Amino acid sequence: MLKMANNKRLNSREQANFHTCKTLLNCYIREFCSKNSNLFTVNQNKKTYSLYFPASDATISGVLSFYSEMGEHEYEYYDVNDDRELHYAYLVQLIVKELKHDHPTITDKRSIDFLTKVNNSYHKLALFLNQSANQHKWNYVTSEQSLVYGHPFHPFPKNTEGFTEEEVIQFCPELYTSFQLCYLAVRKDVFQEEWVSKERKIELHESVEAHVQHVLKGKRDDYNILPIHPWQYEHVKTMKEVKDYIDQRKMIPLGRFGPVAYPTSSVRTVFIPKMNCNIKLSLNIQITNMMRNNNREQMRRTLDATNYILERNCFQNEVHTTIAYEVGVCTCQFADDDVTKLFTIVYRPIEFDETSTYVLSSLVESPVEGGPSRLGSMIDHRTIEQWFIRYLEISLLPIVRLAEEKGIHFEAHLQNSLLTIKDGMPHVFIIRDLEGVSVNREKVEEDVDTTGPLFYAKEAAWARTSYYFIVNHLGSFIHAIAKDIKVDEKYFWAIVRRVLTQEYENNENEYVRHLLTTETFAAKKNMMSCLIGQSETPSYIPVNNVMKKLGSEMYGNAKLPVSRKVIIHE
Repeated sequence: MLKMANNKRLNSREQANFHTCKTLLNCYIREFCSKNSNLFTVNQNKKTYSLYFPASDATISGVLSFYSEMGEHEYEYYDVNDDRELHYAYLVQLIVKELKHDHPTITDKRSIDFLTKVNNSYHKLALFLNQSANQHKWNYVTSEQSLVYGHPFHPFPKNTEGFTEEEVIQFCPELYTSFQLCYLAVRKDVFQEEWVSKERKIELHESVEAHVQHVLKGKRDDYNILPIHPWQYEHVKTMKEVKDYIDQRKMIPLGRFGPVAYPTSSVRTVFIPKMNCNIKLSLNIQITNMMRNNNREQMRRTLDATNYILERNCFQNEVHTTIAYEVGVCTCQFADDDVTKLFTIVYRPIEFDETSTYVLSSLVESPVEGGPSRLGSMIDHRTIEQWFIRYLEISLLPIVRLAEEKGIHFEAHLQNSLLTIKDGMPHVFIIRDLEGVSVNREKVEEDVDTTGPLFYAKEAAWARTSYYFIVNHLGSFIHAIAKDIKVDEKYFWAIVRRVLTQEYENNENEYVRHLLTTETFAAKKNMMSCLIGQSETPSYIPVNNVMKKLGSEMYGNAKLPVSRKVIIHE
């Protein structure tokens, strides 16, 4: 029997299989067992569980090492029909057979594609696990390169379809790699750039400029220089449109040189220490379930969001909450937008202490499956409640205040959130990737054009915040620290409720009231979206609001009146 309690004895393939099964099970249970609660049963006293698949007459059972209120369960082991160990490929077979019965849109082709991606993710995870526990130095760069397991509710979080094994070794952050970028000289009549201001424009590194000057000589003034990912550089040179531009001298490939870049947790975004900057590159690779190129609408949203937020001095009264702004977009313009997006890049300067700032998605992971999280190892457990309250004060509260006051909402999931820790306590909370910003049209001044992609109906804007921060972010954050100190997740959700209740007493924020009183939140159905090919427009499943579940009598004591404002429904 394969047990994670003995994980030090397991090789990386066994660990990868165990974790892949856990992710698939938790996705399936969250998305499909809420309406069929009899299929998944848990004995809370004995910590035993059982999951029945009627279409196959198969049962997966075992013991939970940690029960999660939000569904991020930890398992000691899995048995199939009490007589054999579980392999992820067999689990995919059980799941697909079960879902096909009720969802005829899951074709054989899509089923095979789904298994292929799960398989890709499994093999990448096995490769990454060989090195994951060997990282001792801990700072911004290493946190970016230590997201080994990825999204806990995605069926194939480490899928990078398109990379060969050699390219994985070259370009995947989980292997602590670094490389120089490639560069293109783009003639000025087809080069496009837009900056939020002249003062925020990012200049090329001096070594790049020196090399370009040497190569282009007297023609330097006719061209602008565009960084490009090395994989993308080779990919685009095979395209007819690009070959034509090269023949017409509209584009000159310059090769690989310049300062060293470190791929970050998103794979296609790189950090260049000598420029003190992130560059969000286009990369025509399927990472999880989407191609990672920067299209026109995404870039419009990004720059519009930066300008909108800067003009309104967001978080000006929250000295420990800030935003990492995208300040400029550059590209090579083609007649076809599908070609242009292969070249589009975004600049995001670094304005925080790299020695003590970390990506939260890697903080909540455990370097070894079944072991403590990195976050848990950084917190003095004797003051963990104080630590957590401080975290909420600089993250959750500023977010809901801004939503109420200015109608601005963020996709502040764990991978889009950074935390600076000072003297062992949360010091600065940083939100990044402004492509995910949405603005409530009802809060916009009369002279602002609200037809662009930045603006949403009130309910839609709030739904993004409530999912990305409450379900995705806080759900996994609380799971990690509760598991580390071996308490129920309810312990920390009760703290969230107390903090929100106090906030509501001070300021009758309708979004705070909604967080306290709604029965459910909406969570993405990542598994179903992947199976039916709708990753760009996912459907949602309700998940219980633990704060509401904890007891309505507390809300009465907190004097939460029926709001005269609109109550938001996902």
